[in-house]
Amino acid sequence: MNLHEEFLHSNGEDEFAADYQHIEFDNRRIHQRFSLRHNTRSPLALACDGLTVNLSTTRWFVFTSFGTANIKDVSISGVGILSNEALSIGMTFYIELDDIRVLCEVTREQPVKGLLKFLGARWISDNNIDIQRLVDAIKLRAKT
Repeated sequence: MNLHEEFLHSNGEDEFAADYQHIEFDNRRIHQRFSLRHNTRSPLALACDGLTVNLSTTRWFVFTSFGTANIKDVSISGVGILSNEALSIGMTFYIELDDIRVLCEVTREQPVKGLLKFLGARWISDNNIDIQRLVDAIKLRAKT
């Protein structure tokens, strides 16, 4: 297993999936995660799978886009993204997909290569309906 892929837990078997990969329940997590990776053995720096989303923040009550990220795994409690944006632990931002926007907080940061980082974030939005809509939209896009 690649050092930068410690968020994916494997028992050493090849885990290939045509649509998306269900990650076995991890006792360190409250909710099951779904991986959008097609090949968990490829290094994150070279991984072209996942789903690209927009990142934004609010400035004077106006949403301002500041970059993009690639979702690598998702659950009802959080998301794992790959991005080169200047985000660090404790920072908040919005993940946007179509007309859905959900607030997140960075809880984990793992350098991958250069400015590229794997970030773990938890949903901090009070709107559980939007969180569920976003997770469903991500899983639906992963299947197509």
